[in-house]
Amino acid sequence: MARRQMITCLFFSSLMKPNAILPRILSVVLLAGMVLFTASSMQAAPFGNTTTKLSQRLQRSADRFAAMQSVPGKRIPPQLIARARGIIIIHKLKAGFIIGGEAGNGVAMVRNPRTGQWSAPAFVSSAAGSWGLQIGAKESTVVMLLMNEAGLKPLQGGSLNIGVNVAATAGPLDEGAGINTATISAPILVYSSGGGLFAGAAIQGGGIIPAEKSNGLYYGRIMNDVLFDPAVQPDPWGQRLIQTIYNFSAR
Repeated sequence: MARRQMITCLFFSSLMKPNAILPRILSVVLLAGMVLFTASSMQAAPFGNTTTKLSQRLQRSADRFAAMQSVPGKRIPPQLIARARGIIIIHKLKAGFIIGGEAGNGVAMVRNPRTGQWSAPAFVSSAAGSWGLQIGAKESTVVMLLMNEAGLKPLQGGSLNIGVNVAATAGPLDEGAGINTATISAPILVYSSGGGLFAGAAIQGGGIIPAEKSNGLYYGRIMNDVLFDPAVQPDPWGQRLIQTIYNFSAR
């Protein structure tokens, strides 16, 4: 009994020391509380909040594309946008713990070769790759124009890396001079608001991954259906993105 009392006294006296384990215990308790709070908040969040975030992604994609096209001398030529069979708009963030590594999400659309109409925008993510952020930019908007049937392959399933399985080059810019689009044969043309890409340079960027949970939530369909089934129609936010693309296309 005396030994037990002694151990108890030593334990509590140790907690009173400046370097005691009490701060560590409190830190663990606080961390556990934060985890529980986050989990309960996620469960309590309305289901519509997720679809709202996806609608906001469509809005931001349109805004970022328009912002890229508003910079004189750095615009994507409208003739190339008009020729494109598909387009991918990705917002890239540099990963803080991976040198040269980037992660991102965005949207993709394809154009019906018979009608010229754009599909509803499907949600996609990008695998690890490098799109010019090493020069110091922490984030960038990357636009990929898919110029022919080969360029559409990253959106048709399978595991394909852009620049490895499908050739990609940095696209020419609209600098006021005429561009002969007939001489451009690359399946994919890449543009980045973060700079670091030089026209004609080969690009190796990583893969494009269907964000199927997002597509299922927003459309109730998988990415392939959203892109290639005309029955899937864009909502007003998707229409706004499509109209933005049309606004910067040659007429």
